Amino acid sequence: MPARRAATPPSLEVGFITGFAAAGSIQDTFEVRNVSATGCWVYGYVGFQTLDRDGRPVPQSINWSTDSYFGDSAPPSRILLPSGTTPLGVEPRTGHAFCNLFTNDVLYDANQGTVASLEIWPPDEFEPLTIRAQTLQGGLQFVFCGGFELNPLQVQTEPKLS
Repeated sequence: MPARRAATPPSLEVGFITGFAAAGSIQDTFEVRNVSATGCWVYGYVGFQTLDRDGRPVPQSINWSTDSYFGDSAPPSRILLPSGTTPLGVEPRTGHAFCNLFTNDVLYDANQGTVASLEIWPPDEFEPLTIRAQTLQGGLQFVFCGGFELNPLQVQTEPKLS
């Protein structure tokens, strides 16, 4: 389920689209789409907060980086998100932005509590977009072990690392 702002007409929506695990590391990909009637510029890192089922922040640490176990992210300095693109998770994804989040699953303890939702702040925004802590299709639950690395936004036809 894509998230939208409640107070003002939304200009962006975001969704957790996929996750991949290998060698004790997890890569999660988030997709951002412009839903306004005009194009908008974005750049940099998103803000990110995990929430428990009562909407309280789950303790976490974030490292903003362009490096990861899975590859490097070399984004442009500014990204134009055009209007009128396909919905989140639908091909073609031309004009959508993506960001990757990395954590490990070696220390994960399922008894430490489940992340129920995620607050994501697009760059330069003051209000978060709140989404479920599951992929858009509902198949994968978001998990982390207290800390993660977050890559900056990038625009591509599909999410990938260089």
